[in-house]
This record gives sequence, structure tokens and C-alpha cells, in this order.
Amino acid sequence: MRLNRTARNEVQEIADSLPDSELELIAAEVDARMNQHKTNPLMPALCAFLTRHYDYPAIEMFDEDDEQHEAAEAFLREAMVRVARREVAIEIYRSKHGNQEAA
Repeated sequence: MRLNRTARNEVQEIADSLPDSELELIAAEVDARMNQHKTNPLMPALCAFLTRHYDYPAIEMFDEDDEQHEAAEAFLREAMVRVARREVAIEIYRSKHGNQEAA
């Protein structure tokens, strides 16, 4: 399903107006998914990217920095919550519009 601009705007409005109870369920689901991973999947990708621009000792220090890991965890969680909210909103949009493709 592809969304045109109008449909995207409507989906975002739905996502922004989800009730707190729905947001709590989304957050719990995201937390459960994040707890399945031993390491944040963003960190290896980030370290691999950094090797293009920086030397290994600096990257190793970065990878061992707890504050960086916490920031990456917060970023990943926020991204997952945003996507999950929009996924719920798309399902509401689809049921409202008869599951049609809005391209």
C-alpha cells in the first residue's frame, strides 16, 4: 500500500490523536521488542560507518562509551515508537477507507 500526500496527512493526524491507552500499548510492545536484542542493532552499523572517517582507537572508545549506547537506545526506541504509531494509524485509515490503496 502506498499513500499519497493527502492520505499521509490523514494517517499522521490519526497517529497524533491516538489515545493514551493505545500509546501505552505501543510503548510496551516496542520495549518488549527492544529487550529481545542483546545489543542495539544501530551501534555496529554506526561503528562501521565511522571507520570511513575516523581511526579505530577513537571508534573503539566511542563503542565503549555508555552514554553513546544510551543515546542510541533512546533514538532507536523513539524511531520504533513513531513507526508503530503510524502503523496503527495506517490500519485505522485502511479500515476507514475500505482497505483501498491511496496512490
